[in-house]
Amino acid sequence: MLQYAVCEVNKKQYKVTPNKDLLIDFLDGEKEIEAGVLLLVEDGKIQIGNPYLKGKLKFKVMEQIKADKIRVAKFHAKANYRKVIGQRAKLTKVVLIDFSFHKS
Repeated sequence: MLQYAVCEVNKKQYKVTPNKDLLIDFLDGEKEIEAGVLLLVEDGKIQIGNPYLKGKLKFKVMEQIKADKIRVAKFHAKANYRKVIGQRAKLTKVVLIDFSFHKS
């Protein structure tokens, strides 16, 4: 049984566990995503790829969401300078649907 895996999606690495949602960077217009597996822990046994293991993990896109807003305030004393900017990242919520693949 799969305990967890480390996979790569859009040049970023994510730790994936079964039955948990995963928030990744925004992917537009995709229904399913395949990701290369870098590390796999199954029944206490660790498999490490060079750089990838054979096979891929498959994810189903659940929804597109926005993260909480991050606000940054700039302030210079005695200069009457105040500036507040914010940024709200777009994220894609995915869930693992298939983790069967060929073992190396």
